[in-house]
Amino acid sequence: MQTQKDEIRRLILLVARDEFLANGVRHTSMKTIAAKAGVSVGNIYNYYCGKDELLKAVLAPLFKAFKEYQMKNLCEDYTTLDLYRYDLYYEMMREQVSSLVIPYRKELCLLIFDTAGTSLENSFSQFLDKNYEDGQEYIARMKALHPHINADVSPHFIRILCELWAGLIKSIILRDDISSSDLDRIISNYVRFGIGGWKSLMGIE
Repeated sequence: MQTQKDEIRRLILLVARDEFLANGVRHTSMKTIAAKAGVSVGNIYNYYCGKDELLKAVLAPLFKAFKEYQMKNLCEDYTTLDLYRYDLYYEMMREQVSSLVIPYRKELCLLIFDTAGTSLENSFSQFLDKNYEDGQEYIARMKALHPHINADVSPHFIRILCELWAGLIKSIILRDDISSSDLDRIISNYVRFGIGGWKSLMGIE
């Protein structure tokens, strides 16, 4: 019996995901989800409290990827000055794009552009706020580990860099015509730009 309930829950979630991604949250009704899942509207509420909870469930894998992304940025591997070599920095950025932006392109579009009026409408901004806080913490940790570097970086500039990263994400997810080689070139340009800027700012030789 539990297996059947789990299967119904999974089916409802799959249909909701397809409908949200195809038509947006606002233009998707519980009635449509119920009909395509082959259950009654009332039965959906035995599994999900409403459309908002369904949206959270649909985007749960993305939020898990966000958390993993942020944890990686705080790990010790990212506090070595070797990171400011092109090959290491490039691999770091390529892995971030490959693990977050590419597999969750549609979910990111949904979160960023189509969650107005839901409990998740500010989630991407909160993600950027956390990146901003992590950026300040990162510079403080780098200064503690490498006292010779310059840590006098404007917090406003750090926020601007977070917005730049957000713009990069938005550009990638909105352009379905970006090829793998185009993406590699974007990342390479971003990395070379970042390395030069950070090495100059922090006085890294």
